[in-house]
Amino acid sequence: MGRQHRTKTLFLTPRQPIAARLGLVLFLTLLLTSFSFSFSLIPAHAASLRADNPLARNFAYCAGRLSAEAQDHQDRELLALKSAMQELLSAVIAPEAAPAYEELRIAGHVAQSQLLAAARFSFDEDEAARARELAADHLRQCRAMLLGQ
Repeated sequence: MGRQHRTKTLFLTPRQPIAARLGLVLFLTLLLTSFSFSFSLIPAHAASLRADNPLARNFAYCAGRLSAEAQDHQDRELLALKSAMQELLSAVIAPEAAPAYEELRIAGHVAQSQLLAAARFSFDEDEAARARELAADHLRQCRAMLLGQ
């Protein structure tokens, strides 16, 4: 049994769609996220606030996406962009609404991480190319939200 065959059987076969391969990662991430939020010391009234400001929602998603990109590439510029996005988010929301937007930031991070994983590890070259293109498109949209980028 060759190395490539062992790798394929270990991580699933290339015939399975991206959803099957990344579904477990998403499930485990969401499970861990829900546990961390359930044990945090968030006041009851703050936990019930909704993330309903569309601009703030975009800032939160982009902060998460930039965080995933910076983590993947070890890039200081991306970390600076993420910090700028988080500052914009803090400027447009009330402090007690922060936990609701933190969930959106995490969702953006998870979504971008999944695209980066598919781009890097997919056995289907077309699927990997689509994931790379979509990840780059999301990153361009986030950069466009910041002035001068």
